[in-house]
Amino acid sequence: MTHTPMPIQKRIASVFIHVNDMEKAVEWYARLLGVPFRSGPYEEMYSIQLDNLLILLDSHRSGRFTPEEQALFALPTDDIDQTYEYLKSIDVTIIGEIERFPDISFVSIQDPDGNLMMIVQEDN
Repeated sequence: MTHTPMPIQKRIASVFIHVNDMEKAVEWYARLLGVPFRSGPYEEMYSIQLDNLLILLDSHRSGRFTPEEQALFALPTDDIDQTYEYLKSIDVTIIGEIERFPDISFVSIQDPDGNLMMIVQEDN
């Protein structure tokens, strides 16, 4: 019996985020993440390179998707309180208050298309 090598790498390479308004989404994510962005017009896909993965904004299903009711992913922070104040200062929609547990604290936010994500501080 021959052994087939595992072709799938053990890491997350990218996260697809479906959006309706690409221009608004690009500007919102760039402001949230503090990254530069190319001015439009935009195609149906737009990539934002982070340290550990690629965020892919995808508008090719524009108007035909329903945002998930649970967070799609989490972004890390070293200071959840400072992050909370930053989110308020850039008018990000914050869902609820900071939730605190012995080893983790997080806050949920929503992008302009209703996609939910979390900002997480791990307290090791």
